[in-house]
Amino acid sequence: MPSTTVHFPPPLLERVDAIAGRLGVSRNEFVIRACQEAIARDDGAWPEGFFRPALTAGEPALLRAAGTDLEQSILTSRRNRGAALS
Repeated sequence: MPSTTVHFPPPLLERVDAIAGRLGVSRNEFVIRACQEAIARDDGAWPEGFFRPALTAGEPALLRAAGTDLEQSILTSRRNRGAALS
């Protein structure tokens, strides 16, 4: 069987281990069952309202301004070992 590595935050791993112990299964078996259940519940649809069909009147300008601010912040914070900033 193929394997993978998954990194859990310690509090989550503690809860996984506790529940697996109560169920009398290994951590691996618990994770496999949880994945199987999640896949079985997935109908492939995005939650309602996840994508809106269009932006409202002022949102495109706000989005452009936020993008410009982010770009400027990145460019002024770069440290590229002597290379010229563009």
